[in-house]
Amino acid sequence: MIKIIESAAFSFPKNEDVSNADAILAPRIVHGELLLAVADGVGSYLGSDLAAMTAIEYLPTAENLDVLTSGQHVFKGILSEVVNLSGYNIEYEKASTTLTYLVTLGRELYVAHIGDCRAYIQNGKKLVQITKDHTKHQQLLDHKVFTKKALKNVKGKNVITTAISPVAEMRPDCFRVSLSDYADDNGNVTLFLMSDGAHEYWDRNPRFSPNTMSSVVKFTNSLQRRIERAGPKDDYSLVAVKFQM
Repeated sequence: MIKIIESAAFSFPKNEDVSNADAILAPRIVHGELLLAVADGVGSYLGSDLAAMTAIEYLPTAENLDVLTSGQHVFKGILSEVVNLSGYNIEYEKASTTLTYLVTLGRELYVAHIGDCRAYIQNGKKLVQITKDHTKHQQLLDHKVFTKKALKNVKGKNVITTAISPVAEMRPDCFRVSLSDYADDNGNVTLFLMSDGAHEYWDRNPRFSPNTMSSVVKFTNSLQRRIERAGPKDDYSLVAVKFQM
């Protein structure tokens, strides 16, 4: 039985003058397991903020765990709902979104991911990234065209290569991770989801003090302060939870 020990989340627009194209699902128990998610509407298309919200609202409606853990089925279902947005406004016909969601399955974690949000599991005082970005940047790294250092300041490197979209092929990643490998001495596991507007600032200096790393609430507050002090470059969102299996 899942026992949530602490959780925290935030989702803010880049500035107050624009709508937030990110959407989050704070940790909740669904069908006896833990579910959390983050989505990031593809900003170049009108209605993508609604597409992100549509993706998040779709997840808790899954009839059972078998549906939730059939990522291909879920992504197709969300795409159908996103396509329907154009029925309200034809300008939404290209609305698209990324989505990363996590579902516990006993002592395993089901990961469903498309786009450039990220999922992490805490291992000691570090975060282990368990998703791979679907971006041009990552493609260049995978093909060993450039090193990570060489790509550091390249423009356009974070252009996404797939999303829940009527105008792009969907190529999601769906897989399972053993939670037992990451449980602490008390059997607790800590998960994080971040949109690209948040993980960009984590990547710059991927560490906090041991005291901050011991609590998802402290971590969340510290990362939010880091982003806002530097000045956000994009909408920024985070969902974090510590739970006992």
